[in-house]
Amino acid sequence: MWFSKSHFPVDGKTAIIVGASQGVGADIAAKLYLQNCSVILVARTQSKLDTQVKRILELPKAHPHHTAKVASYSCDAANYEDFVNLWKQITVHGYDPTIIFCCAGSSVPKLFQDLTSSDLDAGIDINYRTALNVVHSGFKHLLQMNKSKSVPPHEWTPRHIIIFSSVVSFFPFVGYAQYAPMKAALESLSVILRQELRPFNYRVSCVFPGNFQSEGFDEEQKTKPQLTKLIEGPSAPIPSDVCADIVCDQLSKGYDTITTDVVGWVLGCSTLGILPRQWGVLQVVVSFVLSIFAPVISWSIGRQIKKHFKEEARKVE
Repeated sequence: MWFSKSHFPVDGKTAIIVGASQGVGADIAAKLYLQNCSVILVARTQSKLDTQVKRILELPKAHPHHTAKVASYSCDAANYEDFVNLWKQITVHGYDPTIIFCCAGSSVPKLFQDLTSSDLDAGIDINYRTALNVVHSGFKHLLQMNKSKSVPPHEWTPRHIIIFSSVVSFFPFVGYAQYAPMKAALESLSVILRQELRPFNYRVSCVFPGNFQSEGFDEEQKTKPQLTKLIEGPSAPIPSDVCADIVCDQLSKGYDTITTDVVGWVLGCSTLGILPRQWGVLQVVVSFVLSIFAPVISWSIGRQIKKHFKEEARKVE
């Protein structure tokens, strides 16, 4: 609940953050480390990981008995076998992460006709397979370990998976064909994992961030169509460290469906489904209001798109 702060204890624990070489993943790692949580940073580029490890180790430690450690591993999470081997390596090195952040993601905003096959492959690999592979290979790894120790499911060490989807999974629109469907798939995956892994002492949370400042956000602007910018409207990104603070604060309050701004929360009300709710009664009211105006919103967007393509056709003539 909003008045509680006890649902995300990290002191003395170990977290693995996939997609921690930059942006919100790196800032979450830093925030956890300052709360005496050992962090394992994972990404594809070791040089970027080294930079983040150096930055984290140089942070002033306020915790009176700081014992947290920092480790990094270069790994392509989109490759299943690579992560199978990484879980084994982490175990051999004496780590047992009970908090798993799946933060990897990359958007290439383009009109559907302009997307390349490599763009589409990257959308599936980076935005979906990274989380799917991490969670599945990690769960299978623990199944094998606990089976050898004859540990029944209800006696497993409590673990927490945090999957990063996106606000565009609530409200997909033109320009995000490479990105939004995969983020919607993560939303669906989080629901299934919440059902299937609960008997094994897992908590599953799903984050739906809006725009936050990062290298990835800057790259998006280079390919984002003008039509997408028009429909999206002015949306100033929040700093990634602020996004990390919001996520950790919401987790501490016990929420498992997390948005990082009011717009995201409102859009989430339009697709409540069976996701865990935040201010549920109010969400139902907002959802009812949105259901009335949704056809008007859809008509307005369709009109903008039609107008845009007509203007582009005139330019060609």
